[in-house]
Amino acid sequence: ISMRLETKDIMVFDDPLAITRAHLLSVPTDVYCPDIRSLFVDPGPALALLKRIEDSAWAALRQGHLASAEWRRKALSAAGNDMPIEALRDHVIMAFNLPPSQYQLHLQYMLPPLLPSHLGVFRRGAHFMHMRHFPLKFVRETLQKMCATGAAFPEAPTLTAQELVERISKLGVDYDKAHAEDMDRLAKSNVLLANYDPADFKHAVKGEEITDKHTRSKVEAPSAKELDGADKLALQGYGRPYKDGKPGGVYYSYPRSPEALPLMESKNAAAACDGVCGLFR
Repeated sequence: ISMRLETKDIMVFDDPLAITRAHLLSVPTDVYCPDIRSLFVDPGPALALLKRIEDSAWAALRQGHLASAEWRRKALSAAGNDMPIEALRDHVIMAFNLPPSQYQLHLQYMLPPLLPSHLGVFRRGAHFMHMRHFPLKFVRETLQKMCATGAAFPEAPTLTAQELVERISKLGVDYDKAHAEDMDRLAKSNVLLANYDPADFKHAVKGEEITDKHTRSKVEAPSAKELDGADKLALQGYGRPYKDGKPGGVYYSYPRSPEALPLMESKNAAAACDGVCGLFR
């Protein structure tokens, strides 16, 4: 994998299906948490886990992509380059999917702008789908409220996304509002940080139709799929530095023994809740 940061209990790597030039996944390696539903069983340990994976994701982004002045100049607008690096953290889209693509908790950590083809998908409403995209801020706020009130959802791993949202709404945390705010933040950050140079592109794409960028006349080759693949290879962070023009990768340096990891919802939350939940009271 295209590793950006690794410790004995976490790994952060480039998403092979990246939709921004800096799109990371932050994954715990010391506990099995199939998806966000398990977090609501024991909110104290869950908050500690969220802090750990988000802090690790930011550390990986800061010491990786953002540490390169050359990368920042090419990938980010003048406004983005003028910002203190720490200020860019406020523009990162941080979220989970439910249902997930892989059943181990992984934080999607994406610094805009979106890749050109994915901006089109976003504008059509086909990215970050309502009732699948769960912003980190929403999940964290819910867990904080649960800690403050002593609530827990032992049945959470069996709930649908809709059922989970309905349960959470009774705590006074509004999913619809959180989703809308995250989409608005993404749209504004994308405009602020985008820095694509038209000179870097040869074609224009509308649906499956490919045209010459200058003449707007239709071309038969390459196909939209081929263009998207070429753009991805040129723009993605995955697997860099490339070897012979292809993405490289490494193995995790802290392999686990074959036995199953402890389940997130089976851990004793009492001690963690005393230390973690108390921070938010």
